[in-house]
Amino acid sequence: MLKLTKNEQDYLKAIYTLERAGDDSAVSIQLIAKKLSVAAPSATEMIKRLAKKQLVDYAPYRGVNLSEQGNVQARFIIKSHRVWESFLVDKLGYSTEEVHEEAENLEHASSPKLVEYLYALLDYPAVDPHGSTIPSEVFWKKNKVEIPLNQAEESKSYYITTLNEEAQDFFEKLNINTPHFIRIIERLQDGSIILKEDNGQVSVIPQFLQEKILLMQRTGTVASSLENENP
Repeated sequence: MLKLTKNEQDYLKAIYTLERAGDDSAVSIQLIAKKLSVAAPSATEMIKRLAKKQLVDYAPYRGVNLSEQGNVQARFIIKSHRVWESFLVDKLGYSTEEVHEEAENLEHASSPKLVEYLYALLDYPAVDPHGSTIPSEVFWKKNKVEIPLNQAEESKSYYITTLNEEAQDFFEKLNINTPHFIRIIERLQDGSIILKEDNGQVSVIPQFLQEKILLMQRTGTVASSLENENP
């Protein structure tokens, strides 16, 4: 992860949020400025700085989009914020009304290692206290070996670490929340895999997508409960 200023991180997060709320077209400088309550010339200056760092794609009068690296940075910031909100509410007893401002400060001071340790400590929550989805990507790994879904073993439980854009679209088009923990139920003759998600939903993943879904085998409470259940 790049070392960015708080201001740079806020811009990336704002652009990411506006992209998700729109129609996938470029985000205007005016919208970004309004989102962050800054003047348009100030927003333009920052966008040019982010473009030099290859975090956004920007052309005058055409608007702004996050680059691939900018998208990763933005999702990490969002994950940091939502993990901190979950930690403050679940472990320290903060109310949902007061937690946002604290998490806003903590998100910028947190390394990927710290965020992933907190995420694991919380048992990999799917959503924050406000119901917003916590990105499931792993931004820091300690001696973990990822494998593609097509190499997973039947009856074993895994944690999904990475979905490429095509795999993410597959889940979204079926109105399926991105799963965190899964159990491999069965391999079909056509190469498809039946898996059971941590929320109990059963899905069939076609063979062509399986190399684009990366997993790590998991142990612990959630994994044990999945493996002890009937298919």
